[in-house]
Amino acid sequence: MFRSVSSRRLALRVLSCGLALQFVFGMAYAWGAVAPYVRLHDHWSPLLISAVFSGTPLGYGMGIIIGGWFADRSPPRRLCWIGTGLLLIGFAVAFLLPSGITFAIFYSALALGLGGSIALAGALAAGISAFPGREGMIGGTLTGSYALAAVVQIPVISYLASTIGWADALRLVGSIMALLAVAMVLLMPAVPRLAHPQQTTGAVSFLQLMRRKQVWTGFFLEITASPLGAYAFATIATYAHSLSLALWVATVAVIAVAVGNALGRIVAGAASDRFGVNRVFLVILALNLLAVILLLLPGNGVTLLLAALAAGIGFGGPAGLLSRLASASASDAPNTAFGLLFFGYALGVFAGPLIGVVAGGNTRSWFVLGSLAGIGLFVLIIRGVLARSRPEPAARG
Repeated sequence: MFRSVSSRRLALRVLSCGLALQFVFGMAYAWGAVAPYVRLHDHWSPLLISAVFSGTPLGYGMGIIIGGWFADRSPPRRLCWIGTGLLLIGFAVAFLLPSGITFAIFYSALALGLGGSIALAGALAAGISAFPGREGMIGGTLTGSYALAAVVQIPVISYLASTIGWADALRLVGSIMALLAVAMVLLMPAVPRLAHPQQTTGAVSFLQLMRRKQVWTGFFLEITASPLGAYAFATIATYAHSLSLALWVATVAVIAVAVGNALGRIVAGAASDRFGVNRVFLVILALNLLAVILLLLPGNGVTLLLAALAAGIGFGGPAGLLSRLASASASDAPNTAFGLLFFGYALGVFAGPLIGVVAGGNTRSWFVLGSLAGIGLFVLIIRGVLARSRPEPAARG
């Protein structure tokens, strides 16, 4: 736990800067809005377009473990500076030398993935220091701000892409976001690093955590719940075009996924404090299955938008549950558990678009990704059965 920040005004300033910083890195979702233009005008392959989207969760998965480790040893603002620095470097290379390779590696994996995860670790550490004992609320609002960015940025970038081109649209918005990130870190008050809790049994290793039933079942729940929404974010606009629907339907579908993503993070985090993670996961997986059913129906604008909203909630919900899931699964090492569980979420997000492409696209992809949600329901049953067996050390909730 971090030492508390005494001034409430200072605490609100810490949280506000962290929320704005996460808003910047929420630009990761903008790729779904420009993907149709990239495909139409630059003729990138579906695999390359999906690789750009998948680069962010890949970088995030690696970075969140690194960021969690550094959060125990470095001041939070230093992590925010590191994340912002990676954002600046990645954007500079991708925007000056645009290609599929530079966007996949520098724009997606380095800037928005690795940089975004380290910045999240710093913002989360700073927020918990400012509001001790409110880990769930801080985690939910930060990830919610990240997701809400898409609701604002996607319409702007979609409009700019149709007028000045997708590359210039990303350059313009990306430059503004980079300046905002620098300003927020400059304004963020210095906050002390995490004070290590006293543990009589010593530090818990990653391997020890993964052996715990509630941790590994939570890990697989995150993997199975997130791929469908990730694929929807990357391809829902292109799928709408393939159904010969109006252009506005494609844009609104991406926004619907973004809105569902943001609502899912905020509502799932809050609901898990009251109803527990298992019940909330049940709703999330059910929404994933509902989205697949709607997508497999004869295509029209209404069913597509409802499916996009359901897929978005199913995409954001697992992220909103992470803080509560970590503390419930390993209360003696919640930060380490958070990194592991977030890696599971990021792995699912990374795999979603790639699985969809390999499955062949269109209805086959939706069916395959929906099957993963069915596997998630099976894992949830196993988790519930194991929870009724002998309690594990330091597991609660």
